Order: sequence, then C-alpha cells, then structure tokens
Amino acid sequence: MKLQVKVLNGQECTITTSPSSGVSDVKEQIQALLSIPVGDQKLVFKGKSLLDDKLLKDYSVEDGCKLTLVVKKVPSAMSKITSTAATKSESVPAKSVVEIDERPVWEQLRKFLKRHYREKDAEAVLVEFKKEFQQNLSSLSLDDIERLAITKLRQA
Repeated sequence: MKLQVKVLNGQECTITTSPSSGVSDVKEQIQALLSIPVGDQKLVFKGKSLLDDKLLKDYSVEDGCKLTLVVKKVPSAMSKITSTAATKSESVPAKSVVEIDERPVWEQLRKFLKRHYREKDAEAVLVEFKKEFQQNLSSLSLDDIERLAITKLRQA
C-alpha cells in the first residue's frame, strides 16, 4: 500500500509499505527519503500519535492514507542560524541578525504588564490571558496548526 507523508514544513513523500509493517519501519523509510533521524520523528494519523512498537493496521491505516510527520528537534541548520543571531556574529550584516528574547513568553508578558498596571492587577490579567490562550489553543485542529506553520515558514 502507498501512504502519503506530509511534514509540517511543507515537504511530502510517498512510501510503500504493508498494513503489517511497524510504525518504526515507516520512520526508517522516512529517514532514508527525507534524512530526518528516526528519533526526531513523531507520526500522527487522524490526530493520534503513532507508537513505534505498534503496527499500521493497529491504527486502521489503509492504502492512500495521509500521515503527518512532526519533527521533534530543530534541524541543525536552524540551530546554526539561531546561534549566529544570538551571538551577533561580526560576519553577519546587522540587518540580517534577528534578536529574540529567549525568556518564556509568560515572563515577558508579566514584565510588560507590570509596566502598565499595579502588580496585583498585572497578575490577574496574566491569569486571564493564560486561560484564554489555553482555550484558543485547545480548539485548534491539526490542519489549523499546519496552516499556521506553513505561513510562518514562508515568512521566515
């Protein structure tokens, strides 16, 4: 059977396998095709993460199905870009260096709110913001996340 594998960064590949193949076998094929290490792969089918020790038929994966591949780690090329930006290398023109505050977003938001509100009020706003953020995040489908990822990758 043929399966379509779509990576959240927009890459796609087709693999040929059987229903009795293990998820780990599929990951090895993906590694051979896309050079993504097996340990960095997370396969998702119909919103469920596929476990390495299970078979495709355990998840009712059939011919023509589409699997989504989430890469767990940042590729080495991206980590080089991040470290270059963080160190502000002299060899990189100043315009191309992107400064990113690596503190957790909640700490950044707390700092911002404290500049504009009393501490007690800032904490109350932060708590409500976290609740609303969690509600909005839990309502996103895998397709919504994929669209957001593709949009952000195109902007980068």
